[in-house]
Amino acid sequence: MVQWQGTNFTVDGHEPTSAEEYYRIGLHCWDSAEHRDAATAFLETAAANGHSAAVELLGHIDYVRGQYANAVPRLRQSTGSPRAAYYLASLYHQGCPQAGIPQSLDEAARWYRSSAELGEPEAMLALGDLYLERLLPVTRTPAEHALEYFLAAAARSHPYGQYRAAEVYRTLYQDAQSAAALYQACVDNPMTARHSLGSMMTLQSQAHLREISANRTAGLLQQRRDAVNPPHHRGDFY
Repeated sequence: MVQWQGTNFTVDGHEPTSAEEYYRIGLHCWDSAEHRDAATAFLETAAANGHSAAVELLGHIDYVRGQYANAVPRLRQSTGSPRAAYYLASLYHQGCPQAGIPQSLDEAARWYRSSAELGEPEAMLALGDLYLERLLPVTRTPAEHALEYFLAAAARSHPYGQYRAAEVYRTLYQDAQSAAALYQACVDNPMTARHSLGSMMTLQSQAHLREISANRTAGLLQQRRDAVNPPHHRGDFY
């Protein structure tokens, strides 16, 4: 067994001997509120022995703790990690003097694209915002580029992706049917309640769904009026 501050740690009852086993202990500690502070000790042992997932997780831990100078080398090592690429994109997006990273939207976009290609919906959302703000070169309209990324995030059941795609359809395309489907998906999404903007998205989506429904009903009634009382006959009666 191995000890950390008086607590014994084993893997299936035996002392860890491989990088994978040290990584498993480190991951368990990071996921445990009780032993979270022990995680880095075990992960660093695994990383020193070439365990790539341990390096990636250490980069994540440093990033969320705001230790960016330590995080960046580990994030750069973590090729193939959507999370690592997204963190690097975020650092370039804002600039991080602490880690020696200048602000660069070109570099941010490059890393966001790498992360998005690996399936990270947060990177897709960030790219959509950059296109809507006309901060990236376009080959189509900014709205087309943005909608592509918002829909990609929505396809991964990301509630904010669903909401943002619905907003683009409603405001920029006047496509009420597509907007309603995505607003409803956002309302029905179990992850919406856990999102930091969950309450806002739910309330706004419900309000827009009511408005779209009311407009649809009004349109159908007007079609009925026009059918039974054609405009060119109305002067005969009123």
